[in-house]
Amino acid sequence: MILLPETDLKAEILTRGVVFTDAAIDYALRLGAKGQNLVYNAPKNFAENRPQELFLEGEDGYRTVVSCVSAHGKLEPVMVDVSASEKLLCCIGEHSASEQVKVSFVRQPEYYTQRLANDELAQKYISACGYDELNIIPWKGCLISSVCRFCGVNNVAVKNPNDALHAAHLRSGILGWEAARAPYLANLSESIELALQADCYSDHMHVILISGNLPDDQLNQQADIYCDIANHIKNQVAHKCTEGIVAVITPPHDLTRVDKLKEAGVRIVVFNLEVGNDPWFSKYCPGKSALGRDFFIDRLKYAAQVFGRGNSWTNFVLGLEPIEKLLELCEELAGYGIVSSANVLHVDEGSRLDVDPPSKETVIEFFYALSKINRRYGFDAFYCAKALRTSLSNEFQDQRFIL
Repeated sequence: MILLPETDLKAEILTRGVVFTDAAIDYALRLGAKGQNLVYNAPKNFAENRPQELFLEGEDGYRTVVSCVSAHGKLEPVMVDVSASEKLLCCIGEHSASEQVKVSFVRQPEYYTQRLANDELAQKYISACGYDELNIIPWKGCLISSVCRFCGVNNVAVKNPNDALHAAHLRSGILGWEAARAPYLANLSESIELALQADCYSDHMHVILISGNLPDDQLNQQADIYCDIANHIKNQVAHKCTEGIVAVITPPHDLTRVDKLKEAGVRIVVFNLEVGNDPWFSKYCPGKSALGRDFFIDRLKYAAQVFGRGNSWTNFVLGLEPIEKLLELCEELAGYGIVSSANVLHVDEGSRLDVDPPSKETVIEFFYALSKINRRYGFDAFYCAKALRTSLSNEFQDQRFIL
């Protein structure tokens, strides 16, 4: 199989990581490239002026976005440089990896620097991952009983003192959601209004409500907070959001809360397993394992009944378990109306892993097989190629390869 040039470069970046020359960093700053937004991950040993993503465009105009993941040191990274004529170049060693690809920075959305009536930045309430995602992250940090070993959310969350809320603020008492709700929702709506004018959402937006966990005994309350937010913004974003509001959440204990999410205006729920099978699930996701693998799968099945086939999603981290076992589970879940995808494992700030990112060959094998599962069951890949920055689901759905 031969990948088309922009998809091949994306696969190289995701499996090798990226380093920037000083000239490329200076060029990024002059162009207004989007830097690390410090939401739920960041490259290992990152600098805040490091560009967050790149556009890769094929000769036929096909565009995709790739995350500038950190180099892991096991393979030569992709070096991003800029020529004298200010053309971005990607090289692996002495060899060009971008001769047939137009490479550009994803620019910072206008609303990142715009202020609300209370003088807070809109970016305190919303941010962009990829090009056309609108991420609503109501609180930073994760209070699951034991954090996933690949995740650096709690390392990143403490680096931005201007965040709207931290998960710890939502414990019962004076700093709980009841006290925060009214001002938070008002400021969120004002921030979204600014975002709706941004160039990156001129065609559409993927509205994603996402956060770390509240403590295990507050998962019902977490669903209730998501309901409040979805109900408050659903009419405001309805004309722009492609899939409707997508809620990425650890499922509640009480199944009726799943029904309430739909009633509040959520159209797709995402209960991420991250790892599909034991012993790897228990090893790499100890907090989720404490809730139970069946806790997630049973609720994914229930959500497929409530929201309809294809509207109950789960995501995996590709590289933490054998792909044969993972693909068997993806096929099984598809039979229940559940859609699977995966992000290619990359090394983030705060990672505590003992494995390296998967090989390019493994990535190609997995996403090709997953695309065949999706076609058999009539499912689409998540979002679009300009949003899903660490996955090749869209590229394989769009057949950006030659057999």
